[in-house]
Amino acid sequence: MKWLKVSLVIQIILAVYVQAILWFPLGSWNDQPGKRLITLLREGQASAELGFVLAMLLPVLLFALAIWKRWVWLMWVGLIGYGIWAVLEIQSWWIPWIFGADQRALNNQKFLQRTYKIFPSSIGHPAPDGMHFVLNLLLFFVVMTIALGLLENRRGAVIEGKP
Repeated sequence: MKWLKVSLVIQIILAVYVQAILWFPLGSWNDQPGKRLITLLREGQASAELGFVLAMLLPVLLFALAIWKRWVWLMWVGLIGYGIWAVLEIQSWWIPWIFGADQRALNNQKFLQRTYKIFPSSIGHPAPDGMHFVLNLLLFFVVMTIALGLLENRRGAVIEGKP
């Protein structure tokens, strides 16, 4: 259960981080097309976006419920969901940087020219921006700690003689 609790803490950090980058303009950290939600809310235009923002909180809330109720099946759902998100992030950021980007990815990178980069870009190999690097790092730790927690939970069940 130790790893699952660690995972919950990291998921809370991830959820707060995602909320911060969606809500607030943070200069070159999240300088992407469109307005931040705080601006949209002030202008009275954030109704559709608020649903998305609340939906981004759902995984961590469901995982907390799964830990509280000890619903291992819901923890597996969380692992699968976060795993799919991680695969999409790898496909969107890391594969184009390492192996080269197609024209669509290169066009998308034009919108992120003013964002902070940790790694260098080269022609045809756009680097992930700092905002996504931190998001991906947190996401990686979430997936790893859920997997370790479920493995730990399974090992404990086997030791106790449960199937």
